[in-house]
Amino acid sequence: MFKVIMLVKKRDGLSDAEFRARWQAHSEKVLGFQAALRIRGYAKTLPLHGNAPATQRDTLPFAYDAMGELWYDNRAAFDAARQSTAGQAALAALRTDEATFVDLAQSVLWFGEEERLI
Repeated sequence: MFKVIMLVKKRDGLSDAEFRARWQAHSEKVLGFQAALRIRGYAKTLPLHGNAPATQRDTLPFAYDAMGELWYDNRAAFDAARQSTAGQAALAALRTDEATFVDLAQSVLWFGEEERLI
């Protein structure tokens, strides 16, 4: 499956609670555009808070506020959705909304092919 992953930094001035509430509302919008964007799967991951270590290895700590993942049947389905009128309208609405709670310049977005082993 073709996959889009975003490591998300919240906009300055938002509390964790405000960010999570805005992301929940945004997720409902994403689900509303599922057909237009040909999304096959959507997952959100929030980092652990408290005294739990972010990692148990000698790696950098997770320096983001969340991670989002979107799955598509393949790259062609992803591209076709973005070329359709409905897909372009959906993306415009989602991007406008994201800009209100996501620091896009500090976030990371990447595309890849997922290989599930289990």
